Amino acid sequence: MVVGPDTLLNLFRRFGSGAYEPLQVALELLLIGLAVNWCAGALRGTRGTRLLRGLLVVLVAATLIVRVLAEQFGWARLGLLYQYFMVGLAFIALVAFQPELRRALIRAGDVPFLRRTAPERRLIAALVESAGYLSRNRYGALVAIQREVGLGNWAEHGTQLNAEVSANLLNSIFYPNSPLHDLGVIIQGQRVLAAGCQFPVAESGEVDPALGSRHRAAVGLSAESDALVLVVSEETGTISLADRGELTRFLSLDDLEEELQSRLAGRGDGGARAPRASTATDAWRMARRLAAVVPLTLVIWFLADQASLIDDTIRILLEPRSDPAVQVDMVDPQPSMFEVRVRGTTREVLTLKAGSADQPLRITWMPEAAYAKPGRHTYRGDDLAGIVAALPPIQTRGLYVIKVSPEALSYVVEEVVTVTLPIRVESGPVRVADARLEPAEASVALRKSDLELIPEAQRQVTASLAETLRDVPAGQVRTFSRFRLDRRIAGYSVLRLSPEFADVTLQVVAQQVRRRLEERIAVQVLASPQFLQRFELEQRDANEWLIELEVEGDQARVAALQPKDTRAFVMFTLDQTPGADFRSAPVTVVLPQGVNLVGPPPEVQYRLLVRESATP
Repeated sequence: MVVGPDTLLNLFRRFGSGAYEPLQVALELLLIGLAVNWCAGALRGTRGTRLLRGLLVVLVAATLIVRVLAEQFGWARLGLLYQYFMVGLAFIALVAFQPELRRALIRAGDVPFLRRTAPERRLIAALVESAGYLSRNRYGALVAIQREVGLGNWAEHGTQLNAEVSANLLNSIFYPNSPLHDLGVIIQGQRVLAAGCQFPVAESGEVDPALGSRHRAAVGLSAESDALVLVVSEETGTISLADRGELTRFLSLDDLEEELQSRLAGRGDGGARAPRASTATDAWRMARRLAAVVPLTLVIWFLADQASLIDDTIRILLEPRSDPAVQVDMVDPQPSMFEVRVRGTTREVLTLKAGSADQPLRITWMPEAAYAKPGRHTYRGDDLAGIVAALPPIQTRGLYVIKVSPEALSYVVEEVVTVTLPIRVESGPVRVADARLEPAEASVALRKSDLELIPEAQRQVTASLAETLRDVPAGQVRTFSRFRLDRRIAGYSVLRLSPEFADVTLQVVAQQVRRRLEERIAVQVLASPQFLQRFELEQRDANEWLIELEVEGDQARVAALQPKDTRAFVMFTLDQTPGADFRSAPVTVVLPQGVNLVGPPPEVQYRLLVRESATP
């Protein structure tokens, strides 16, 4: 995954769409922040801090360079190597941070309220008395007091004493030029376990460079274990305590006694000692800690969020639409159905998936001005994916578009013209009179190509009243308010129509009906005597020349129509060419006024043969 502006925008959109539970996110951030703060505290003042910085630099560089190349340019093998590199980097981190991990686990198990609450009074008294003597005489001393974590690894390399703790014993051990005075003493419970013990030394960058080897050993052992280490400086006689990798210096005997009581008894408030007032240094330290913890917490949560996203495929029906303010129209999208692979939170992806389970999501889309000019336009690849990603149902949910199939969208933009056309009444079989319309004209928007195909005589908007007038008796005057006008003209769709309604007032003159005549009408032959002398007319089927007629017209006239009132004939002239093949001729039907033939005129088949007796 390449993190860019779109990634962050999608994250904010998911927050706005309700894809996350605010309380759940707050708890996640709190837990991650506490864990990061604990890790920062465990690494503070150790060489692991610099190691962590180097690891982060390598990680960021590898991600920005390798992942971008692998995803943007399709370098699959490089991406595979990156995955193996990340696994190897995790093992390297475990080895490199082994001391820090051990120290952190030790501290995690050091629960203050589980310590013994009764102060080791005899031990503290002996330590304070000995520290005072050694400090006054500027004899160097290094004493480790074992707590929960055993110090046997360091004690076994020293001189085993197993003697009861006393100030005199400690004074004699650290007396100058004594065999055991240069190294450390380990106290376990009320007994001196060993003397002359070599302690692990802290790195030079973890303590003040001006401090000597005793102080570095005290910090090193307190960082590697939960031991409390007492140090007396040989040069200055300063008394110090090392605990959890931190060194507290310049302690008086009273301060030393309070610190020992507090730390050995498990009281984190320093016993009866008054709390130290907060200083500007503490505030600056807290600000620096927050400046590191807060961004790292957000980054970790963001990476976890990206890893928890799911993929799925939805179906959409994309319908290009033009801007009403622009005189163009979108037609013929090919194709309009797409399968879109999206990535997002489980809630949003499944919600969108459910909406397209039975039928595709119908989504209208309005292209930008550059792609709204007359002509054919095609979107492909990333351009099409960008269009789909910007659609409201996908963008507002903060979803990523991974793939769109098919990978191209083509459509035609046609110019739209707006014309003013008259409104007429279409009454169908009902004959009307005195039709008045308000308004008499309408503004119509049509595709220019469609308008050019409509004959001038048919360029009018119709108010189709045929069904409405079917049962209205003849002679009545009717008014129809806000009658909806047809949105098709000569079979072509109207894009915009204004107004869409009209008030119509008219008089029904007569209702028209249809009727099929019961008797067949014989088709007559109209020809001159010369034609009949020259040609012989042969009918293919005599029954075909007896035709059935269906007529329509005013109800009274159609009801009174008789077969004798109707004529049907075919006219022949001398200029017609004879032949052996049968041919068709339309029948001319003559009906009374007000009665019309339904459908096309019938046809009969015949052939003309030259009579043998005919004169050329």
